[in-house]
Amino acid sequence: MADIDSIDPREMDPATFARLIKNASPEQLDAVLDDPQRRSALLDGVFSRMAGQFRPENAPGRDSAIHWHITGGPNGDDVYETWITGTQGGSSTPQCSTSKEPSHDPRVTLTMSADQFLALVSGNSAPTMMFLTGKVKLDGDIGFAANLTKIFDMPQA
Repeated sequence: MADIDSIDPREMDPATFARLIKNASPEQLDAVLDDPQRRSALLDGVFSRMAGQFRPENAPGRDSAIHWHITGGPNGDDVYETWITGTQGGSSTPQCSTSKEPSHDPRVTLTMSADQFLALVSGNSAPTMMFLTGKVKLDGDIGFAANLTKIFDMPQA
């Protein structure tokens, strides 16, 4: 299995990534997330794979932007956007893309620490419990946020 110090989500299947995150100690995750270059590479890798985890058959009924505020970075918070488009009219297959430069009004904004984000996207934490315990804060359409696990294929460790 890969080592957390050399993790690149683009080069491993989602289940392997999920197991790696699950088995990493808090100290190991902190070491990666506190280093600006490794943090950026890890987050960029996760977001680059997001379109591949998208389930177009479960796309929302309208074009939607998700803004992700990932707090606690050594250079400040990281902000990413997931854009789901082509959902209206049924004439095309819905598409998903991500960007480090949000350009759409968000339907929902999710704010969390980087370690909580990794737990969420690797299927190692229950999204509802994360929200109820304050580990994830959301602003916007709570119903849409509740359906994100249906819109994206969440790996299992």
